[in-house]
Amino acid sequence: MDDADFTRPRVLAYEPRSQQPPAADPLEVAVVEKQRRRLVNSSILYVVLAAAAGLLVPEAFTLTLAGVLGAVVVPQMYLLFFRVLPCRKLLAHPTALVAPGPGELLVAGSRVSVALPGAEPRWLVVRLPESRRLLLAGDRRVFLVGPDPRGRVLVGLPGAIIGRFGRFGRIRPEPAPGAVEPAAPSRDLVEARHDPVVTAFLRELWRRSWGIAVSFVLLAAVIWTTGAAVVELSAASAVTTVLAVLYAVLGLLALVRMAGLSAAVQRGPWQELYGTLDTDIQLGASGGLGKAEGRVLLADGEAPVRFQRVPLDLLVNVRDTGRLWVLGAPRQGKKVVAGLPGHPVLGLVNLR
Repeated sequence: MDDADFTRPRVLAYEPRSQQPPAADPLEVAVVEKQRRRLVNSSILYVVLAAAAGLLVPEAFTLTLAGVLGAVVVPQMYLLFFRVLPCRKLLAHPTALVAPGPGELLVAGSRVSVALPGAEPRWLVVRLPESRRLLLAGDRRVFLVGPDPRGRVLVGLPGAIIGRFGRFGRIRPEPAPGAVEPAAPSRDLVEARHDPVVTAFLRELWRRSWGIAVSFVLLAAVIWTTGAAVVELSAASAVTTVLAVLYAVLGLLALVRMAGLSAAVQRGPWQELYGTLDTDIQLGASGGLGKAEGRVLLADGEAPVRFQRVPLDLLVNVRDTGRLWVLGAPRQGKKVVAGLPGHPVLGLVNLR
């Protein structure tokens, strides 16, 4: 089918409410609080594990385990103190919508510069992945929360919950060096495989999944090798083997999931369904995923839909727009890849 057949008016997408603080939405607060608790609790758990290992297993293994746990805890502490806690404070600030015109949106690599209104020259400078840069260049709408006393500004884009995206920018007197006006991609509705935002997002997900898979498999190898070499207690050896297998399986599952998403993007046209959520959005352990129950209207009638461990951006778009976009022909009793045309949103839902 020709792409022109897919041209339609602008796709409805969730947007933060201008002039209102993100904290007015309880979900925004819950997301950041969930992230804070997860980072604190997991760091405490790792410290306790390291202490227990010092009492139960040989010194060589303790040093190795402490190094592995430290490599996990240090990044978590960085996220807690330099991302999550500042984000929580900024949620109380009102949201401002900026719609940059010609010459007011410039790009230099991953750095995006947006001219801000006012008598004095002021520019928001923020790093964005390719999919978000393309979205901004096409939509010309960006939501700002802040700045805080250190000059940080939370940046939001259409289709994404601010607390989850959590991208910080800075206010500068001039744009990033070497910044130029980006080409504006078409915002017509096309098949997902021809959508520049969706395909860029898919590449980002693939890189992230490969990073997770390699990291987890390497960590599994370190745990298993260390356990086999220096752990003398049979109980402790069994624990290290189980941990190694668990991390290896989790890493490989990330690639299996991505293969399914990629195949759906390549073969399926977008289908717009009327949908509602019948339950509140319940956050997952990481604060980035959630679950809910709802209903969608199919060609042969209404069908229940289960959102299980799907991106929050997908859930808030269904909640606020009353639409669920899926790839391919949806059928009851089947899983289907859902998302939002022209936006970096993809997830797997279950039609029952």
